Amino acid sequence: MPADLPLGLIQDHLNLVFSVSDGPGVEKFYGDIIGLRRIPNVELPGGRYMLRYHGGATELKFIVTDQDSSLPGNGLTAARGIRSLTLVLPESRRQSVFSRLSVYGLPDPKALPGNTQNTETTRFALQDFEGNHIELAFITDEPTDPDIVRMEFGFGVSDLTASGQFLQEVLGMSLSQNDAEPHQYSLGQSAINLWQVPTAQPAIVGMPNEMLGMSLLQLVIRDVFEARALIVSRGGAIHTEPYNVGDLAVVMFIEGPDGILIEFGAAL
Repeated sequence: MPADLPLGLIQDHLNLVFSVSDGPGVEKFYGDIIGLRRIPNVELPGGRYMLRYHGGATELKFIVTDQDSSLPGNGLTAARGIRSLTLVLPESRRQSVFSRLSVYGLPDPKALPGNTQNTETTRFALQDFEGNHIELAFITDEPTDPDIVRMEFGFGVSDLTASGQFLQEVLGMSLSQNDAEPHQYSLGQSAINLWQVPTAQPAIVGMPNEMLGMSLLQLVIRDVFEARALIVSRGGAIHTEPYNVGDLAVVMFIEGPDGILIEFGAAL
């Protein structure tokens, strides 16, 4: 593992935290249909629990709450915040995924522009059972590992330049491309795609108990207090100061573009 990962990361990827109201729907979509690898649940205070799946190195965490299941801002540009998740899969899995979508009564995914026989990647858009925007990217260059090779997270932001500076200067990500939208920034096996959303559109951001949908990006690091000092020195804004989660971990939240929250966690 590289010794120079930003902010003391112990893994070269980001995790994504959802707030959801339909646990069985998560299991059907991400487990049965997409075929992600299930890892044990985590029990949370107040009768809540967290469903967890691995896709390649990335972990998806779904905090199941009793909130209203309606998601405001249906279109990708209808709101600011974490707006989409791209799952990158080998082409050999496309037919089985599409057939399982049909079995569960979901419509066929919408082919996105740029899908031609001459490209190495074909992309399709759909929504999970709670209306979260999912993109499936099938790569023809077959990986040796049949699991997902990487994930991309889509941010709708009001200022592409300021958001890009935040990702590079505060989080230490690398610019992949900014010639056209979405702009892309990478960190190891993960990428963040940015596109412009008018400031008049609402920001759907917050802690999982405050909203439904994709609420947090998570970085697993060695030392939260060292990361805090580094973030502050780079001009980052602390949303929630470090605190202990029982005897398991210490966590902290910082505020990114348009109020998007980013969690840092380290084992105690």
